[in-house]
Amino acid sequence: MDYLVAALSVGLVLYFLLRVLQGVLPAGWKARTRSRGLRLLSRSHQRCEVCKELLNPAEVAALRQGRRKCPEMARCPYQRSRWLN
Repeated sequence: MDYLVAALSVGLVLYFLLRVLQGVLPAGWKARTRSRGLRLLSRSHQRCEVCKELLNPAEVAALRQGRRKCPEMARCPYQRSRWLN
């Protein structure tokens, strides 16, 4: 029983340390640690430089036409400006 409690407490501590690291490290740190082989397979997808979201060409067109909204609207390079109309 003591080993079970010790294992659960160590697992809980490691989980909270991982969550703290995710909050401290930049948003794209997981994407940088992946191998580059997966990126070469999906040439048709584009990654937004601001929100790091992977977008297919239809989603990029929807952003440019104003049918879709980016979470970082003011800084998104694909988001259509409301003042240009």
